[in-house]
Amino acid sequence: MNHKTPFGPLNPPEKIEQKRIDAVLRALRWCETILSSTLWTPIIVGNSISLQRTINEQTIELFPLEAAYVDLGMKSRFATDHLPIHLNNSNACVRSTHARPRPLHTDMIASMMLLLGRTEFNPAAVPRTLHSILTAEQLTSLPPPPPARQPYIPGRPSTSGREFLPESRILGLIRQNPNTNFTIQFEKRDGTLRNMTARIGVWNEANGDENNTHAAEETMSYNPADYNLKAVFDLENGQYRIIATDRVTMIAIRESTYRTTSHVE
Repeated sequence: MNHKTPFGPLNPPEKIEQKRIDAVLRALRWCETILSSTLWTPIIVGNSISLQRTINEQTIELFPLEAAYVDLGMKSRFATDHLPIHLNNSNACVRSTHARPRPLHTDMIASMMLLLGRTEFNPAAVPRTLHSILTAEQLTSLPPPPPARQPYIPGRPSTSGREFLPESRILGLIRQNPNTNFTIQFEKRDGTLRNMTARIGVWNEANGDENNTHAAEETMSYNPADYNLKAVFDLENGQYRIIATDRVTMIAIRESTYRTTSHVE
């Protein structure tokens, strides 16, 4: 069914449940309500409408209809885990840091409209990739960044005295069983043990959200493999996490379980 929205026509795929379609349509109407009391200017391009404003000579453009495409699993110019935002006509690479369940992209665009829709706004709430819109005074007012990750020397042996499974076996099991849920116990860098039910690969959830642990690794500022680490999706917490592949005391995948004497129940 083709829906007429405040920002252009929307024709969701038949497989999308009506509950999600209704939520996206409500979010688009929310964007329309917000628009009337903010400084955003509608820009009409073809059959769709984007929102634009200039802050400190930097042009920001929001695309509510593209956000709806992402939420409904439709083809979009933007990646599924990014908000459809341009800074000076280029992708601003704004991503959600929310834990699951992940908010609708259309809801997050509405929040961005509220945040940046007035002359005064909270500089600390502005995503890092949009910091060029801030004045020198606003940049100075930002809270200090979190402390840097302590450097880790690849291959440094554990001092806990625990016995671990060979890393080659762990990596081999992961390669041989893509997109498979597995349970693992490993030693964290602080010496404590962690249990996790996880998955590695690319798959779509029932609500249409895509999980991609490979893409998650690509966004990191370092190569996890250089530090004997691997990005996984924590199925219990609904978040991307890191496991230490060289300090595994137990892994259970498909019908096989491997453990060392250091495994703790």
